[in-house]
Amino acid sequence: MEFHYEGNDYKIEVSVPEMPFPEQGFPVLYVLDGEWNGTLVNEIVRTQMQMRKQTKLPRMIVVTIAQPAQQRFQDFTPFSETYAVSTQFPMSKEGPFGGAETFSTFIEEVLKPYVSTHYPAGERTILLGHSLSGYFVMWQMITQPMRFRSYIAISPSVWWNDEALVYEDFTELAIHPPASLYVAVGEFEGSMISPIERLLSKLPQNFPQKFDVAAEENHLSVFPSVLSKALRYVQAHKK
Repeated sequence: MEFHYEGNDYKIEVSVPEMPFPEQGFPVLYVLDGEWNGTLVNEIVRTQMQMRKQTKLPRMIVVTIAQPAQQRFQDFTPFSETYAVSTQFPMSKEGPFGGAETFSTFIEEVLKPYVSTHYPAGERTILLGHSLSGYFVMWQMITQPMRFRSYIAISPSVWWNDEALVYEDFTELAIHPPASLYVAVGEFEGSMISPIERLLSKLPQNFPQKFDVAAEENHLSVFPSVLSKALRYVQAHKK
């Protein structure tokens, strides 16, 4: 299905487990960069759910969110007076940037209510992103942590805008910690790693959080290699 919000376009796909539906509803996994990540995440979730006794992973609804390629730079980056665009990483130099708050509002005020109304969704929600969308995951957790119960950020682009996220205000996160956070990066990601470590060192330590450096993985291969582990971790720390 397609949504149009504040001049932006989104393609949404929803995968629902077969009946019976639990009385409390299913957990809902919101997957960013759905055009690239959606099929992979759905397949991994499906195979994990088939062996629930071993994986401890419950049946869940998967909601994938996709947008035009150029729009993702706007959706995943928060507003800033200036933007320091790295020449080291392959991304747009002109933007547009700074639309994270609008994108967050779309998810919270439009997409979540739609999912809750039309599908057997429960109250537990998980936000998943990779690379620049992983940056959005971290930003969302730090600035408005109560919007999701758990957060998964794989190879988040913390280097963005001279590591501005490292200098965010962590007050809301300290007051309203999520149930859990899982972060991973590949061993072969080089300069991606240190900014992530600097950010994690600043986070309040009053909630479960795990950081994995995946051996012999790069920026693309790390995503499928850690996804099952990430889902199991947030399930084990669901409150």
